[in-house]
Amino acid sequence: MNYIIIDDEPDAIDVLKFHLNKIPFMELNATFRDPLEAIEYLQNNTVDLLFLDINMPKLSGISFPKFLAKPPLIIFTTAYSEYALESYELKAVDYLLKPIAFDRLLTAVIKAKEILSKNKDVINKSIETGQEITEQTVFIKSGSEFHQVSILDIKYVESDGNYVTFYTFKRSILARYKLSEVIELLPNKLFIRIHRSYIVALKHIETIKKHCVLIDGVEIPISSNYRENFFTFINGISKSN
Repeated sequence: MNYIIIDDEPDAIDVLKFHLNKIPFMELNATFRDPLEAIEYLQNNTVDLLFLDINMPKLSGISFPKFLAKPPLIIFTTAYSEYALESYELKAVDYLLKPIAFDRLLTAVIKAKEILSKNKDVINKSIETGQEITEQTVFIKSGSEFHQVSILDIKYVESDGNYVTFYTFKRSILARYKLSEVIELLPNKLFIRIHRSYIVALKHIETIKKHCVLIDGVEIPISSNYRENFFTFINGISKSN
C-alpha cells in the first residue's frame, strides 16, 4: 500500500517514516511540507493512503481534500483533538494525535488496508460482472443453421404461433421456439415478458407508456396479464436509483 506524508514539521515526518518503515506492506512515495505541492503531485499520481497534518500554513488539512477530484484514503495526524469530528465527517480512516504511538498507527494502517481491499473487491466484481454480460451470447437455431447472437444486441422477441422472431440491431432471426422457452433462455435481469407475444430487453426500452413500450421506434404492447408485474418491476428500479 503506497502512501505520502504531508506535514509542515520535518520532525513529524521523520517520526511517521520511522514507524511506517517497520510495516512490510507500506511503501513511501513522497513527503511534502507544502500542501500546495502535494496537491500538484496528487493530480498526476495515484496514491492509496495520505497521512495529513491539519494545522499547516497556506492550507488546512481539513480543507485539503476539497481540492482533489478523487482523494485517497486519509489518516489525519495532529496535535489538536478538536478537529476529530470534522475529520470523521470527511470520512477519514482515522484521526491520530501526536505524539503518535506505533501500535496506534499500526491499527489505523490495518484499517486503511482493509478498506482498500474491500474497495478493490467491489471494483473487480463489477468489472467481472460487466464482462460476463458483455461477452455472453446465445445460439439461435433457425432452420438448419445456428446463429450466434450477443445477448446485448437483442432488442425484443415476438411470438407468432409456433415461431418467434429475435429482433437485433444487425438482423431479425426467425426460429421455431415457444416464447416460454425463450424467456428461460435469456437472463431475467436483462429481459422481461410484457405480453403473451413479446419479451423485451430492459436496456433498450426508450419510453414506457400506459399500454406500450417504445424500442427503436417500435411500439410494443403491454397486456393486462403482465402489466402489474412489469410496472412493479420498473417502480422498484426507479426507487433504487
